[in-house]
Amino acid sequence: MAYQEVNISELEPGSYVVQVLKQSGDIVVKHAGWVKSQDAIDTLQKKGVICVLVDPSKKLTPEDKTAVTAITPTSAPIKHLFEDELPKADKALKKITQTQELVLIAVQQEQSVDLTLVNEVSSGLASTVNRNPDVALYLNRLANKGNSLLEHSVNCAVYMAAFAKRLQLPSHTCEALITAALLHDVGKIFLSAEDYPSDHRAISHSLHALQKTEKLAGEISLWISQHCAYLDGSGEPKIAQQQIERGSRMLSIVNSFENLTSNENIKLSVKATAKELIARTPHQLDDALLMQFISCIGIYPPGSVVKLSSGRLALVLENNAKKPLQPKVKVFYHSTHKHHIPAKIIDLANLDNELVTQSVDLKKFGLDIKNYI
Repeated sequence: MAYQEVNISELEPGSYVVQVLKQSGDIVVKHAGWVKSQDAIDTLQKKGVICVLVDPSKKLTPEDKTAVTAITPTSAPIKHLFEDELPKADKALKKITQTQELVLIAVQQEQSVDLTLVNEVSSGLASTVNRNPDVALYLNRLANKGNSLLEHSVNCAVYMAAFAKRLQLPSHTCEALITAALLHDVGKIFLSAEDYPSDHRAISHSLHALQKTEKLAGEISLWISQHCAYLDGSGEPKIAQQQIERGSRMLSIVNSFENLTSNENIKLSVKATAKELIARTPHQLDDALLMQFISCIGIYPPGSVVKLSSGRLALVLENNAKKPLQPKVKVFYHSTHKHHIPAKIIDLANLDNELVTQSVDLKKFGLDIKNYI
């Protein structure tokens, strides 16, 4: 049975809460569990919880209430400072890119993939994102990897790391999902560029290549095999909705998002991509998971360039989950007056008269983003 979104005012004692979907505070449900009483629900509401994700297949009966674990809402973990995490995240992303290059070479030469290296960089990326996801998103968006397949794999890994953190998944699950994101398209090394858009054609090649790899978790192979399946039974393979694993649904969202935002033949803005993906729910993509993904990436992701209501151009540094139109940015240019301005980091959430109006392609101004990092 699919998870359901439930407004906090409609939540009933005995419901099994998977995660908080919407809130005005910073509550984290570290472990899924039952809400045993109306008092527990009232506590969540007082702390700013607006909407939760519930598993309707699990309903607590009165006689069970003393024998189960209740949910334990806690404050969100401390987010490390952007500037402190920048060098660490840069190192982690360079290492994951270098490792993925070795992975693609091994696959092309029909050798086994060194899973020890892959697991190591997956763990490193998970740790980086856990400390501050915006830093990894920022650096990854600005990186030029020079190889479309390599770029796609690493981009998907970073998006998946942020996605898994948003869902507060256990560390071993986060790392496995990152590994799946890195490896899901390795079979494309054997396809022509014309076949790249047909992701399902690469699945058999990817799985065949990974069969040579020892100790590859079965769940990773399963997620890869299902990431082109759709909830309505279309897609590839054609399987029923209840057969599609949650990890597969997450990989499908990440893969679709990356294809739409990075493919030079499409290249949609994040806002347009979000609209396109929402139109694919619930028949193709999982709507509850998609909303969580869009929320963690942001309409104006770190590393993107935006125009402010004042006419200034700015580089987005960090998201603001509560106020998505007011992220932390670095201003550097005035689009109306056509001249540079002193670079300055500002938090738009602290300004009443300034917000983001649109995304901007710096090339239209004859500017290079590398000069403003």
